[in-house]
Amino acid sequence: LGAISACTGGCQKSTGRLQEAAESAKATVSGRLGALAGGGREGAILSAIAIGDRSGIDRLTKQDFRASGAMHLIALSGLHIGVLYIFMSLTLGVLGRSRPARYARKLMILTLLWAYAFVTGMSKSILRAVIMISVYEAGELAGSSRDLARALAISAFLTTLYDPDAPFMIGFQLSYGAMAAIHWLYPRIKGLLQCRSALMEKLWSTLSVSLACQAATAPLVWLYFGSFPRYFMVTNIVAIPLTSAAMYLAPLALITENLPLAGDFLSTALQMTLKALLAVIHIIADL
Repeated sequence: LGAISACTGGCQKSTGRLQEAAESAKATVSGRLGALAGGGREGAILSAIAIGDRSGIDRLTKQDFRASGAMHLIALSGLHIGVLYIFMSLTLGVLGRSRPARYARKLMILTLLWAYAFVTGMSKSILRAVIMISVYEAGELAGSSRDLARALAISAFLTTLYDPDAPFMIGFQLSYGAMAAIHWLYPRIKGLLQCRSALMEKLWSTLSVSLACQAATAPLVWLYFGSFPRYFMVTNIVAIPLTSAAMYLAPLALITENLPLAGDFLSTALQMTLKALLAVIHIIADL
C-alpha cells in the first residue's frame, strides 16, 4: 500500500464533519485547560501536554524543549496514551478483579481512550497509539493472550490501510520504532542490571526504557533533523514524572473545578507542577 501510494502520489483527503467536530472540541477543551492552569506559559504548556494544542507556546519555550530533548512531551504520542491508560486502570481498579469486572474495565478504558482521541482533534499519533492499545486489549477480550508484537503489526497495517502515506511520515517511523524497541530491546537492557532496592528498580526501568527508545529513534532523529539531545536521560528521569503528574492532576482539577477546597488545591498543585516542569526544562536546555 505504501509503495502504491509513493508511485501514485497519494490522494487528497477531504475533511469530514467528524474531523471538524473534533477540532472544535479540541479548541473548547484547550481554552478550559488554559484557564485552569492560570493562563500564561503554564496554560499553554498544559494545553500542549494534555491535547496537543501548541499554538500558545512561545518560541523560547519551544527552543528549551527542543534543546533538552523534551519535544515529545508537548507533541502527542504514545507516551500520553500510556499515562492515561495507567491512570484509568488504577482509577477503575475499584471495580474488582472478577472476570466481568475486568471486561467492563477494559471496555470503559477503550471507550475513554477513543473519546480522548476525539478531543485531541483525531491526531494521527494519538490514533496510532489508541489503535495499538485497542488491538492489544482486544486479544484478551476475545479470549486469547495479549501480544504486543501482534498489536504493533495489526495496528501498523490498519493505519497504512487508512492512510497509505503513513509509513513515509517521521511520526509513524518514530512511534513504531520506539514501541518495537520497548518490546524487543528494553527487556535485554533491563536484564543487564539487577537492583535490590525498589526505588533503584524503578529508576533503572525508566532508564532502560529511555535507552531502548533512543537506540531505535536516534538514527531517525539524526537523519531527519541533524541533531541529538545530549541530556535525554536526565530529561526523561525528571521531566516525564512531572509531565505524568500534570496529566493526572488535570482531569482531577477539571472535575473538582467548582468545589471550593478541592478545586483550589488541585488547581494550585497543577500550576506548581507545570512551573517546576518549565524550570527543569530550561535548566537542562542551558547545560
